[in-house]
Amino acid sequence: MDFNEIDLRNDFGELINPYASKINGKWVEGSTSTSFLNKHFGHLETAEEMKNATESEGLKLYFDWLKEKGILG
Repeated sequence: MDFNEIDLRNDFGELINPYASKINGKWVEGSTSTSFLNKHFGHLETAEEMKNATESEGLKLYFDWLKEKGILG
């Protein structure tokens, strides 16, 4: 997956992530770097593969969100 192909970007060119951080137990929208995602997950194709490659709860939710949007398989 090439995360550079995703159009859901903020004004700084990073990908919008509704699960970027957690404050007082609630998820807060922020952004995630495409270079980070490509470096750690770019060799994978599906949301399940990506979720299995991380322990981050926020990233797992993010990959599910991308799947719901039809971006990931």
